[in-house]
Amino acid sequence: MISLLQAMNANNADSLMLRDGKIYLVMTVVSIILVGLFIYVASIDKKISKLENSAKD
Repeated sequence: MISLLQAMNANNADSLMLRDGKIYLVMTVVSIILVGLFIYVASIDKKISKLENSAKD
């Protein structure tokens, strides 16, 4: 049963995404979103550090 599901999944999803070249588009979008999130978190951390330093003084 499991091998049948794996074979169906591998044949349908992988070949469709690879055949159309959409896997590269999906990976690009995911990468852009992750980079954006990392930049956002870094900027928030910088702002919080600045606030903490001003609160100490």
